[in-house]
This record gives sequence, C-alpha cells and structure tokens, in this order.
Amino acid sequence: MTAQFQSRSPHSENSPPPLPIMVNQQISKDIKECALSLWNKGWELHEITAALGVSRSSIYRWQAIFDEYGSPNRPPSTTPGPSRILSRAVLTAVHTLYETESDIYSRAPRLYLDELVLWLAINYDIVISKASLQRNLRQEGLTRKLLHKIAIERDEELRQQWKNMQRSPDFRGDGSEFVALDETSKNELTWAHRYVMAPSGERATLEDVFVRGDRYSLLAAITTDGYIAAEVVPGSFDSLDFYEFVAEKVLPQMNPYPAERSVLVLDNCRIHHNEALVDLVAAAGCLILYLPAYSPDLNPIEESFSTLKAFLRRHAYTIRRDLDPIQALLEACGCITAEMCRGWFAHAGYIY
Repeated sequence: MTAQFQSRSPHSENSPPPLPIMVNQQISKDIKECALSLWNKGWELHEITAALGVSRSSIYRWQAIFDEYGSPNRPPSTTPGPSRILSRAVLTAVHTLYETESDIYSRAPRLYLDELVLWLAINYDIVISKASLQRNLRQEGLTRKLLHKIAIERDEELRQQWKNMQRSPDFRGDGSEFVALDETSKNELTWAHRYVMAPSGERATLEDVFVRGDRYSLLAAITTDGYIAAEVVPGSFDSLDFYEFVAEKVLPQMNPYPAERSVLVLDNCRIHHNEALVDLVAAAGCLILYLPAYSPDLNPIEESFSTLKAFLRRHAYTIRRDLDPIQALLEACGCITAEMCRGWFAHAGYIY
C-alpha cells in the first residue's frame, strides 16, 4: 500500500496536485475513518492530508474523539443541559466498579453518591458535586434502582441444571406442561401505601393501623392460562392443608405426563416435601419437580403475588370494608390474566 501511495505523493514527479484543504465544510464519517485508518497503518500525516484534503489538526481532533467515544464523530446529546464532566476513562472505571461481581463483603454496588464523590477525588483527583455526578451517571445509563437481593446460599450449578432441563426436548417450550404452586400471606400492613400526593412543602400524613392484625394465607396454582386453583385460610397452611389442596383442587385439573398441565413445580418449603404427596402425584401419572433452593425467580407464581398485592393496595379501602375477607381475597385473584401469566412463565424460562 505504501508503494502505491508514494506514486501519488506530492514529492513524486508524476503525482497529481494535492486536493485543496476543506475549510468550514462538513466532512463525512467515512473520510474521517479512512484518515485514522491510514494513520494507524503508518502513513505520514502530510501524505494523508495531501490524499484526502484534510488538515493535520482535524486528524488529531478525530483521533482524540475516537479515543473517547470509539467513533470519529461525537455521539448526539441525549439530554439537554451542561456537558459531561467525567471523561470516558473515568466513566469506564465507574462502570467497572458497579459491574464487578461482588460478594457479601463488597460495597461497590451499594455506594452512596457522596462515597462515590470521595472515591473519584482520591483515585482520579476529580472534584465534582453530587448533583453533577448523578447527571453524568444518568447520561451514562447508570440509574438508581430497587435492589434485587440474591441469596449467597443458592447453588448456581443446580440452577443451571434446572435451566437446561427447561429447554430439554422433553418439553414443548410454550410452558403448557407446567403447573406452579406456592403460598403467600397478607396482614394489615399489606395495604400500606408508601407514597401519596400532597401539597409541596407539606408533610403527607394518613391515619392507619400500625399493628399487623389478622394474617391470611393464599395458596394458588398457576399455569400459562392463569390461576387454576386458589384457597385462602386464616393463619398459615400446614402439610395436611397443602396435601388436600393438591389432591382436591389441582390434580383433578392435571393430565398424565407429557400432556398439558402434567408437571407440578414446587419450591423447597418444608410443607411441600411430603412422601404421600409424591406418591399421589405419581399415581396420577404426573411429574413433580422441586426448584433449586433460594430460586424464587424460577417460579412464575412469585411475580403474580407481587401483582396481586399491588391490586390489594390499590383497592384497600373497598376490600377492608368487606365483611368476608377470605372471599374478597379470592375475588382479587381475578386480576391475574392469562397474558400476564405467559409473560411470567417466559421470565422464569419456561417459554422460549
């Protein structure tokens, strides 16, 4: 390539005159990338300026922009306001700080803004306010989110085996074979709102109960079509309650494996481990699978409980006034739709 280029060099007798330097003209991204590519391949700057009709200062500027953004063109601004204070190198370091696999002793993902301000001052000699830091992090895609805690006791190898099983040829991939069961509970604090509207500058107050009150437990079975069975009792369920629920309300709606609704999915709750229950399910020609420990994200019914409790909070005034709280809770289960359930089964890996 160098020999061919030398034939076009301004120092060659037969070479054409260099192109005029472009002044105050829009230079395409292709020209910029070509200039940087030639420079990186060893061409001299005066050769590149002569061949492409660009200036030395432009090439230096494009290289600096490329080093920071990975492109010779600056990315368009996504948010109005002051320009970014932190350089690409510093933002990359911050990203690494937050993305590092952390154990129970690492505080990296849990750093407060003022701690991050101090970290930048010590490690990069950068003085920045919390407001400016938050704006720069938001522009970089780092935002404050609800913390999702993961039990350090869970076994990732067992979880991977479960995920491999979900995608085995033994199953259709539409989630129709699975019936997931679990229980949840509610008390007076379940209704509590955490945020309300109030005039600016005034405290938001509401008289409400501060005791947990009566506890009710809901046991439900979910499929891709929605809840197929649900039961509410005062207090909690025990092993016998769970056995009777499966025997009387769930199994009659299931089919022998490998038909639809033929695989029962349970977590490792103590009341779920019952030899009589295993024999009962096997006698019906169905399978029973126990989830890996500490893996609620693999049980699609868990997300349905979050939706159900949000519904209860929204309609707390009406439900609290109901003379039959058990019936009111059962009727609230109607907020769970088939479309929601298919989404939850997909999130948990049963639909792919």
